[in-house]
Amino acid sequence: MSLILSSHSTLTGMSLESLPRYSASSPPPFYSARVNEGEEVLAATRDYQTPTGSFTARCHCGNVSVTLKEQNEDIKTPVYHQQGLVVGTIAHKSTENLLQVVLKIEGKLKLNVSGQNSTSSTVKVIDESYELWGKTREAPSCPATFDFTCVLPSTFEEGAKKFPLPPSHKISLTGIPGLYSQCSYTLKIVMVTRGPLWNRNKSFSIHFKYLPRSRSSEPLILSEHTSNRGGCALFYETIKTAPEVWFEKKAVLRTRPSFKLDPIEVQFFIPSGQKFGLADEIPFHIQLTGPVSSLQALYSHLRLEHVDNDSDVPSDSPVSFTPPASPTLSMRGPPLDSNNFISLSVTLTRQVCVEIKDQAVWKSTVIGEGRVYPLPPPFESGDSLSSGFMESDKMGFLDGTGDIKCYPDVEIGKFNAGKVKVDDFLVLQIGPDRLSDKLRSPFFPLQIAVPISLVYSWNEEVILLNRLSLDIPS
Repeated sequence: MSLILSSHSTLTGMSLESLPRYSASSPPPFYSARVNEGEEVLAATRDYQTPTGSFTARCHCGNVSVTLKEQNEDIKTPVYHQQGLVVGTIAHKSTENLLQVVLKIEGKLKLNVSGQNSTSSTVKVIDESYELWGKTREAPSCPATFDFTCVLPSTFEEGAKKFPLPPSHKISLTGIPGLYSQCSYTLKIVMVTRGPLWNRNKSFSIHFKYLPRSRSSEPLILSEHTSNRGGCALFYETIKTAPEVWFEKKAVLRTRPSFKLDPIEVQFFIPSGQKFGLADEIPFHIQLTGPVSSLQALYSHLRLEHVDNDSDVPSDSPVSFTPPASPTLSMRGPPLDSNNFISLSVTLTRQVCVEIKDQAVWKSTVIGEGRVYPLPPPFESGDSLSSGFMESDKMGFLDGTGDIKCYPDVEIGKFNAGKVKVDDFLVLQIGPDRLSDKLRSPFFPLQIAVPISLVYSWNEEVILLNRLSLDIPS
């Protein structure tokens, strides 16, 4: 045993002698959250910081004021999120004859369906009461200020089911039938005072917005060349190296038998997460594949418009598909004798469902319009699909790319509150805008609807706070 130990110590000593001499290394570089010259940010996570401002509301009588803490500065309406902490102070000048002070938080969902069977309903989604002070022998006099703290519930019960609290909203979609949905939240201070004959209740209400936050599970894919829509760098950079970042939905653009054309396969690509912020610019890609004769027929009827030089579209993309015509602009479509009567459009479509007394009404509305930019080849020039370019029975393709985002006034995303439900879709449409043009079109109208989730996230909060600070009605 001693021999083995001696041998081990000898080997250890030899290995130490062969090691290089240690010298102190230079100190690590100074860390800075800001980007220095020659550096760039590869990825960053935004940290949420609790607001340090406050919101104060005063009763018209001037005797009561309520201060809500942890709010952003200069806003006209307080904002809370899921399971938000309501922290504040109540101050009042006159404490004489006070018997009780109660804090109430109320939320009401008002629903209405108009038409042949008009009906309405009101659902209480929050009805919480907290006694802040009550006159007793131990506390005969009321203090001049009260501090209070409470947590907003995350769900409400409707029948035997639980649903997440709906966001503050006001949706009105007219027509026959029409629907209306409004959800409002109120913080109410109730003071019970002794009167000469009976007790009296004085209340002071403050409306607040409830906007539950969320975020997409995956970051939105970006490209170094996203500004160059005509080059379609984003799709071609990722479709082979990382195809999992794209979700694909296929459909067939069928042709009318009298035109003796073969159908065209339509592929619609969007980011695979299918969950986006309200302020996100959602990229997409479209590919049409089929016989050249069918593509020529479609291309010859596509309505194209030139892009102005002062627009944000690069000069190397001289044409683009016309965005979908809104109902107010439907009369400004192409002339009746125009040969370009087929449009290709991508829209964000919101479907709202209101259910009252076993009566359900669905209505859809467009909440965002995108523009589809042609990609070379062959959209750069109509000659690329001319009869001399290739044989008509050969297979060819047409490509388009673009992006889309919600209108600025859209504040809420997808939600399900039982009797009212909001779903969002990214919709690709190919077909004539006019009913009179459908019969002369070689193709049947096509619609591809991809369900997505639009959520209220950090970016949307900054935009909303700017609107609230300007007191813009929502």
